[in-house]
Amino acid sequence: MSGARRGHLVLVASAAGYRLGVYLRGAGELARRVTLLTDAAPPLGEDVHTVDLARPDVADLVARATGSGVPVDAVVATDTPAAMAAALLGEALGLDVNPVMAVAAATNKGTQRRAVAERAPQVQQPPFLVVPTGMDAAEAALDVGFPAVVKPVSLTASRGVMRVADPLDARGAAQQARALVPPWEPILVERFVPGGEVAVEGLLDAGRFHPLAIFDKPDAPQGPLFPETMLVTPSDLAPQTQHRLVEDTAAVCSAIGLRHGPVHVEFRLGPDGAPTFLELAARTIGGRCATMLRFAGGCTLEELVLRQALRLPFDPVREASAVGVWMLAVPADGTVYAVDGVEGARNIDGVEEVSVEVSPGDRVQALPRGGQYLGFVFARSDHPDAVVAALSKAATTIRIGIIPTTAR
Repeated sequence: MSGARRGHLVLVASAAGYRLGVYLRGAGELARRVTLLTDAAPPLGEDVHTVDLARPDVADLVARATGSGVPVDAVVATDTPAAMAAALLGEALGLDVNPVMAVAAATNKGTQRRAVAERAPQVQQPPFLVVPTGMDAAEAALDVGFPAVVKPVSLTASRGVMRVADPLDARGAAQQARALVPPWEPILVERFVPGGEVAVEGLLDAGRFHPLAIFDKPDAPQGPLFPETMLVTPSDLAPQTQHRLVEDTAAVCSAIGLRHGPVHVEFRLGPDGAPTFLELAARTIGGRCATMLRFAGGCTLEELVLRQALRLPFDPVREASAVGVWMLAVPADGTVYAVDGVEGARNIDGVEEVSVEVSPGDRVQALPRGGQYLGFVFARSDHPDAVVAALSKAATTIRIGIIPTTAR
């Protein structure tokens, strides 16, 4: 998809984000001027500025975004840590961005639960309680029922998320979860939903939800921890279930107040097959996973997001091939000592790319504390079953040796 570059785009990004480079390339092709606001230091160029994403100062954001004297046409956050700063900046500049309160809700799982319960009661979600600091999570878990899940309200990538079987488990999990977040932050306790898991990727444009992909998770974890593993699209679910997922996603976005940009929404499929809403993120799919998605004219997911923000034409129809990713989770805290089998995995029929993110000597941390992945494997074929087979074979071919931290 080609066309003349248009407008002044401000990207707000965490320097640690996986997809910053892709967003920058897309921005350079679509916008006449690109300004980057990031937490990296020092600045890398004339239009790159260091800002505090954790405690954004609106006046400082505006000064840096408009310092060139060129009016800003769009503001895009590339990841969750940048979302609030982008919303504050866009609102201050009078642009079409998500309301600040909606972005705050999108980064707080407890607020999401309450908003959906109040404004979209037709969307099924598990019984839940938001547990403030000082209150006993064991009592909350007894109220919602066992097995339960304990999780921080603000973290992503399954960090701090644990399934618990009894009050003692709940108390211990809450202690671990609270150690990962500021002392004033509450935790969320909710009933565990057994069964399969799916994810919906979409793009909001002035409140209209455009579904981009529904991902099946053939290896969905059942706890006690919840590392992401395999995602494959197109989905093998019945058409009526897919339709329900799209409807529920749109309803969740509306309940939270989101109107613009990408969303990634997780659901469980209970014993009756009905979707149960888990959580939403106002960003594209995490890690390097967006690499697998291509749209009309070879458009990347990031380019689609940028086009929507710049009010350029965009086509949300995904290419016809089946695609998938396997995320290599960290099995234990420790130090990487060997990486083998990468070339063998690359030679598997259907495997399109293997990206290993660690090298010997790197220290890694597993869930529930760590949120990184050892690498990503991408596959593409004519049918989802072939993608699943290729990813499964690649995952057993790659061997990453880790010396556990506890080893002597």
